[in-house]
Amino acid sequence: MSLYSEFLADAKEMVADFGVAGSCNSGAITFSCLISDPAVQTVLEAGGYCERTQYSVRLPAVTASWSQPDGSIGASAALLSGGAPIASLAQGKKIVAGGKTVRITTQTYKPGSAWITLVVIDDNQ
Repeated sequence: MSLYSEFLADAKEMVADFGVAGSCNSGAITFSCLISDPAVQTVLEAGGYCERTQYSVRLPAVTASWSQPDGSIGASAALLSGGAPIASLAQGKKIVAGGKTVRITTQTYKPGSAWITLVVIDDNQ
């Protein structure tokens, strides 16, 4: 077993223990993920300053569907395709994580990493 495959196995265990339900592509793809506590920041937009609530969402970088040890779905489909996150996890797309509908502002994936990291904001912002 390579070091990177051990990292992925550990990521799946963390999601199984502490993860929340998530989905993308209007619910066609479901997954378990980790979501951070909200971070509220003030941003300057047209018309003045506004508050923006931001979260960090982490998903195991899997190339196939997988199930958690309790039998629940870890991911209903691959989240990586051709070494890159799927199009449904692209910047500007909407996902549901932990019951919140959010919009992706930043996507980070380093080839070989066990995680896809998304920075998201509340969809109503």
